Amino acid sequence: MKTTAKSTHGVIRFSLKEPIKSLELTPKKESLIMLHFASGGNRFKKSIGYKCPFNQWDLSKQRIKTGKGMMSNAYEVNNFISELQAHAEKELSTMKTDNNSIDLEYLSHAISCRINGSKVNKKDSDDKKVLSYSKKLLENKKNHINITTYRACNQTVKMLEKFEKKFETILKFNNIDLAFYRKFVTFLEDENYSLNSIGKHIKNLKIFLNDAVTNGVSNNVIFKSRNFKVLRETTTEVYLSEKEIKILAKKDFSNRPRIELTRDIFLIGCYTGQRVSDYNGLTNKNIEIINGHKFIKIQQKKTDTPVLIPITHAIQEVMSKYNNRFPPKLNEPILRQNIKTACSSAGFKELISVSKTKGGKLIKEDVPKYMIIKTHTARRSFCTNY
Repeated sequence: MKTTAKSTHGVIRFSLKEPIKSLELTPKKESLIMLHFASGGNRFKKSIGYKCPFNQWDLSKQRIKTGKGMMSNAYEVNNFISELQAHAEKELSTMKTDNNSIDLEYLSHAISCRINGSKVNKKDSDDKKVLSYSKKLLENKKNHINITTYRACNQTVKMLEKFEKKFETILKFNNIDLAFYRKFVTFLEDENYSLNSIGKHIKNLKIFLNDAVTNGVSNNVIFKSRNFKVLRETTTEVYLSEKEIKILAKKDFSNRPRIELTRDIFLIGCYTGQRVSDYNGLTNKNIEIINGHKFIKIQQKKTDTPVLIPITHAIQEVMSKYNNRFPPKLNEPILRQNIKTACSSAGFKELISVSKTKGGKLIKEDVPKYMIIKTHTARRSFCTNY
């Protein structure tokens, strides 16, 4: 009976290098002993550094024969084979426990190191992993990029982790190809992401891949191919007219303070035309007086561009409710949800026809206007009205 090591991790076996038919013709000729590993269609083989004639090799036990007339180093080689098998099984078990996947390249490297008696350089192996590199990159740049960009890239990292777990694989830079691209897009569709959300994940992934090339960690530039494209589609966007902004401004939310605060922050966005990262959280430190006139002075977070915005009567009217200060900052997820509630209460329920691709399918439907109003609608409204 064969002693091939079988487990949920893969199959490890040992054999002589040449085909059996060839070995049978010259049974006394020495042949290299090979280790073979296979798992889920992935495989590799390598010499263990010892030789054995075919007539001294036990095919069923996958070891050198022992007993009368055996090779002088038979026990030594057999012990080495058993130790190598145990080492490979331990590495596999650790991988499955830690990552629920097999890093074929690292396993091959670890086995080679054991055969050669050298140390495993795990750092070099980690640098070749897309996830390890991406996490390290994000951590290093955390204090140098805006929080929105950080969160978006971190979401992509989580999707890559989910992808690895689902397909029991570890992504390496040299394994990124168009087949992976198509598989990743399909995976995101199965996760019910919209086409534009899928596009954002591809865009973030390309940032990771490009940084690795720039720093000499990878030389794989397949992500620059026109086929490795950032998917996007035109979505239905709305704006509030000047009349609607006035209706929203006059709506009484005094019995709902959190909704009132949300509305007031949103109005500042409608009156300044800034992004939510800039209009949410303004303070008196942003006020500058020039020739007797009040201005809002900001350094835009996304573009690092300095901007001066006159404090108009409409802006001053909002500030007067907060002792001539700007409305206090709200967490963006709360802001996003509450602005829909505020606009619903203001009566913005006109049906809007929208279409988008989600989960790989084109969806068309009529939805109330307030449902598609976002924090960015404030900036769009300013640009359209002015």
